[in-house]
Amino acid sequence: MTKPLLIITLILGAGIAGHAQYYYKDILTKKDLVAEMARMKEQKVRSVSLKSFESDGSPSEGFFCEKKISRNYSSAETMSRSDITGISSFTASFNSKGQLLQTVDSSNISSSTSVFTYTADGQIQSIASSLRSSDDDFQNEITEAHYYEYNDKGVPVKMIKVKNNTDSTLFVFSTDENNNVGIEKNTTTGDAYYYYYDSKKRITDVVRLNTQSQKMLPDYIFEYNYGGLITQMTSIEDGSSNYFIWKYTYENGLRVKEKCFSKEKRLLGSIEYEYN
Repeated sequence: MTKPLLIITLILGAGIAGHAQYYYKDILTKKDLVAEMARMKEQKVRSVSLKSFESDGSPSEGFFCEKKISRNYSSAETMSRSDITGISSFTASFNSKGQLLQTVDSSNISSSTSVFTYTADGQIQSIASSLRSSDDDFQNEITEAHYYEYNDKGVPVKMIKVKNNTDSTLFVFSTDENNNVGIEKNTTTGDAYYYYYDSKKRITDVVRLNTQSQKMLPDYIFEYNYGGLITQMTSIEDGSSNYFIWKYTYENGLRVKEKCFSKEKRLLGSIEYEYN
């Protein structure tokens, strides 16, 4: 049976690995979200419908997902439902420059909001997030803010993470020979992530150093087409040797199909996109 939760998570711009990778999640995935919105604006897309299929090709029962874009392309709201995840929505808001201003991700039991500010030259300066969750017994709220600083070439050199307005952690970034972010390090724990790129400065691997075993463990591996779009992503499941492979197909720069495979190369399910 396909896993709609995993596929929907990727549609909304997040991966399944549970570790930090703040440069990847804060900076790179948000650039992808902005680029996707720009492509849809260029092609005058107003809505996107998604269809989910099981490994045998039959439609996923109870699955619904649709993205609606505002008239002036200042926001896009994705509504989804499945028998596994229930009902959820994800709304991304943009300013007149196309920059991402806010995201709101909500379900029946929780709501997460992130607000973005920018430097004068358009780099993400801060991300302020809050997560509210509730059940029959209690309500809970967690806040987290990320404050970035950059060098004169626009590459991040450090980030301060502040949790619940009290707990601060410093992350430092170092660059490789091509001025790409090569290492992201938590100065408190010593945990580090390593970023690798191809000759066109496109990220190919996100790898973490396990401080206990002192082994390098990949979290994400990417492949691209000639247009620079991701054609395959391998995502390693947190805390295990299991991984999933997504293969993506495009038309006119817009994703039209994605297939999810298991570690054993077995098809788990697929998604098809229809643009209007």
